[in-house]
Order: sequence, then structure tokens, then C-alpha cells
Amino acid sequence: MNMSYLLSATYTWGQFVPVFCLVGLAVLLMLADAFLPRIPKQAFPLVGALGALLTACFMIKGEYANSFGLLACGATGICLLMLWDYRSVVYASVAGGESDEGSSELASLLLIACAGVCALTQARDLVLLFVSLEIVTLASYSMAGYFRRNQGSIEAGVKYLILGAVSTGALVMGIAWYFGTTGSFALHSAFVSRALCNPYLCTGFLVSLALLLAGAFFKVGAAPMHVWIPDVYQGAPTPVSAFLAVASKTAGFVVLMLLSVPLGSVAGDTPELVRPVVHGLAVVAGLTLIIGNLGAIGQQNVKRLLGYSSIGQAGFILIFFVALRPTLFSDVWFYLFVYGVATLAAFYAVAQVRMQRGSEELSAFRGMGRTNPRAAFLITVLFASLAGVPLTGGFLAKWSSFRALLYAGERWSGMTPWLLPIMIVCAAAGFYYYFKVLRAMYWEKQEEAEEPVRFSPLAVALLTVSALALLAVGTLPLLLTGASY
Repeated sequence: MNMSYLLSATYTWGQFVPVFCLVGLAVLLMLADAFLPRIPKQAFPLVGALGALLTACFMIKGEYANSFGLLACGATGICLLMLWDYRSVVYASVAGGESDEGSSELASLLLIACAGVCALTQARDLVLLFVSLEIVTLASYSMAGYFRRNQGSIEAGVKYLILGAVSTGALVMGIAWYFGTTGSFALHSAFVSRALCNPYLCTGFLVSLALLLAGAFFKVGAAPMHVWIPDVYQGAPTPVSAFLAVASKTAGFVVLMLLSVPLGSVAGDTPELVRPVVHGLAVVAGLTLIIGNLGAIGQQNVKRLLGYSSIGQAGFILIFFVALRPTLFSDVWFYLFVYGVATLAAFYAVAQVRMQRGSEELSAFRGMGRTNPRAAFLITVLFASLAGVPLTGGFLAKWSSFRALLYAGERWSGMTPWLLPIMIVCAAAGFYYYFKVLRAMYWEKQEEAEEPVRFSPLAVALLTVSALALLAVGTLPLLLTGASY
């Protein structure tokens, strides 16, 4: 029996070298933790961060160049540095603060999840896509509920597990339907076009695509698969929340890109076949924008606010998939880069405040503009970029999303009149809820019994680099973004 139809794509061992390095480092850390108990636990996240950042350096150019893998590895390295700085909270939440036992596995889990994202970026078929995505998801289950002495963390892990199981079921069913309608696991425009052109297969293929998109929507936090994000981000350890907000979201958008590239090729020849899918994505993008941005307005917990923020930002990124421009790859990468830099640094600032004031509420930031003006200014730049203030990278990112919508309005009639007002209102709402943090820092006074918040040197360095990067991208558009815009 000829089984060649099951071979979806051709891979080489070399393209997975970064993945093997990350997994190997994770295994070494676990073995060292088991057999070398005298090694200080605080060394594990530092070694993991060094390994992730070195892997990211190899992905910049050359044989292992991988733009989205670079984002994932860089984000993981920063999350591991954050974990090292956050170790006092980890010890208290895992071992009751009496020892550092049981605190080192989190570094290995972050590396394994990062390896899954890197493998996913190399996927060209649904088999590798599913396996890689499940590596990320399974590791994330454990990380979200890692603080076994914290009820919120346990609740976050359970909610993530239940909703993740639903999305996995949808993804598996979608893969089965895809294979049944195309006869292949390969994500290729030839198979997509053949299925859409066949009246007997078209409906089945659209069902498969809807199920596959539902699985991807869970990872990116798009409606209606967004419901886990606020609770999980609030309850999970802050470094894990940062990882889910950036690296895990990168994995979800890579899945969407793998599904959208064949659709873009088909749309170039027969756009009427792809029109129902595009309009469905437009509805999802609109709902995601409304839920994320309006839901963030009433939040008092900063991590929960950043959770709704990540939903809203996902809505702006989904506009690129509605437009299906030839620059889809660079558009999504640039937006994720700007969003990732600001979000990682924002979570780092939240972790610093949590360690010193024992709270992640907006009230914990009050008075920082007077007691620590340098840190307050850096945080201001971060949230200004997330809001899309001019002269920051976030402004260019959101501007590119609006331009993509105008392109989509020319390509797919009837879309701009209803989606553009939603984007404008949601962008304006972002200014309100992001600036709530600034109001707490500059307009509210801290209580006399509260100690001033002092950031660690590592935190100050990372926030400074992040703020400078966002300002550089925002003020030098011709140099840094002229090719894409």
C-alpha cells in the first residue's frame, strides 16, 4: 500500500537544532536539580535565561534564522530573568518561604514551552503544528498552577486546563476534517484551492477551517476563546503571565499565519472562495477588540488589566489576517515585537511592585512618580506605547493595523464602514485604561506607612532598554519600518 500521501512536508534535522538545544538545556537543569542538590536554586533561571538568549542570537541571521522563534526565545529569556528577580515570591508560594525546594522546575518548563514555539515556527503541516502546539500548551498548564500555596494560581491552572482541552479537541477535529477534504496534512494552497472549488468538499473544508481557527483563537486570546485570559493572567506567577502574553501568543499567531498563507494564495486568483472566511475573521476581530478594550476599563488589578489588554491587542493584529496583504509576515512580526517589548517590561514592573508592596492592584503604584521618578517615567513610556501614543513604537504598530483595514476595505467590499468605528473607539478606550496606571503614579499619594518602591538594577536596566527601543522605533520610522509601511 502506498503511504506517500501521508508525507506532508520535508524537514531536515538542522532546522530543529535550536529546539534540541532548548530541550537539552531543560533536561540538564532537571537532572542537575535531582542529582546535584547543592547547586543554588537561583542559578537555574539564570542558566536558562543565558541559554534562551544565546539561542535567540543564533536565530537573528544565517542557517538558523527564524524571526518568530527569535521573539519567543527573547521573551523566554526575559521571563527567566524576571523569575530570578521574582524568586522570593516563588519560594514563598511553593515552599512557604522556608526553603527554595520545588522552585527550579519552572525554569525547565519555560524552556520546554519555548522549544515548542520554536518547533511550531518550522511547521509546514498539521501534524507538526499539533504536536508543537501541545508541547506549549501542556507546559503552560503546569506553569499556570505552579504556586500550589496560592488559590488563585491553582484556579488559573484548572481553568487553563479545561478551556485548553476544549480548544485541543476542536483542533484535532479540524485536522481530521482537513485531511478528509484535502487528502493531505500539508498546508498548501493547491490542496486548499481544490477543496474550495469542489462543491462536495467546500462545506466540509470550511468546517475544518473553522475548527482549526478556533484552536488558534484560544492561543491568541481571540473571542470567543478569550475567557481564560484575565483569570489565568491574574492567578499565574507573573513570569508565566508574561510568557503567556508574548511567547504563547506568538505561537497562536504563527498557527494563524500557517493557515492564512494558503488562503492568501487562493484569494489572489479566486477571491470569492475566500470571502466567507475573511468576513468571519472580521467579525472575530471586531468582537475581540470590543471585549478586550472595553473589558479593561473597569479593572483595578494591573495583571488583569494587561490580560484584557492582550485580548484587545490581538484584535488589532487580527486585522492583518482580514486584509491578507502580501506583507502579512512582516506586519504581524513588527506588531508582536513592539507589543512584546512593552508587555514584558510592564509585567517586569508589576513583579517588582508585587515583591515590595505585596499587591498587583493599581493602588500599589500610587506615589511612584514622586518616590521613584526614573522608574515611573520608564513605565510611562511602556504604557504609552501599548496605548499607541505618537513617537512610540506602539503608534506605528496600530497605525499599520488601520492601514491594513483600509486595504481590506478596498479588497473586500462592505467591511470598513462597520469595523473602522470599532477600531477607533477601542483605540481611544486604550488611552483611558492604560493611563489609569499613570494616574496612580503621578496624581495619587502613597500612604505614610508605605515604603518607596525600589527597583532592582536588573529591572531598571531592562525597563530602560525596553523604553529606549520603543522610543527609537517610534521616532525613526523611515529607518526601522520604512520597508513595511
